[in-house]
Amino acid sequence: MTALKFEDQELPDLDADYVRLAEQFIPGRQAIFAIVEASLLELLPKEPARILVVGAGGGEEILRLGSDNPDWSFVGVDTYRPMVELARRRLAGTPVGARAKVDETAIENLDDNEFDAATCILTAHFVPDDGSKLAFFKAIHARLKPGAPLAIVDGVGVSGDAQTELLRRIWKRHAVMKGIAEEVAEKNAENFKNVAVVSAEREEELLTSAAFERLTPIFRGLAIKGWLAFA
Repeated sequence: MTALKFEDQELPDLDADYVRLAEQFIPGRQAIFAIVEASLLELLPKEPARILVVGAGGGEEILRLGSDNPDWSFVGVDTYRPMVELARRRLAGTPVGARAKVDETAIENLDDNEFDAATCILTAHFVPDDGSKLAFFKAIHARLKPGAPLAIVDGVGVSGDAQTELLRRIWKRHAVMKGIAEEVAEKNAENFKNVAVVSAEREEELLTSAAFERLTPIFRGLAIKGWLAFA
């Protein structure tokens, strides 16, 4: 997969700051996880389910989705070793950790399939739209059972577009309101120009081209949008 590397972004110290800063920077972050969990609770049968987590570095999705759902087990993939190691440290010794594994690999290389559901939260916008993003979505689809849901939440927009730039500035202002220094907030907002975001319409086109169906919007917060899509 030809992807913009996550490590190319300016990142905080992972252990000390990553989780706290993510909450301050990302509008509606807690709501994203709550909506994804509610969606899976609605869609999955009341029995054991295997969930694929694409972009599992940090372990946040696995911890939040697994804590109150003991019948769910998780396989996570991520290509950035420090984030994989952070996920493993956070999961170690927890009840969820016993039902989860996180591998340092690209989704295309995952030797596992027949998942009951998948999540891809704030990950696909690191994959460029040069054929790689479509291949990325196809690789997720290929590892799901027929009809299984994907919960995908992604940055969307068109760099330089007036509306996108306004949302980027509001993103910065939101971070400052949450206690982030203005210069740090500006650097983070500038990252939006360096990732491979596409318009919401293009994202839906790519998901459909990857054979996902019944795209259902479930979240919108500034330049972040979320959908359910079904294999």
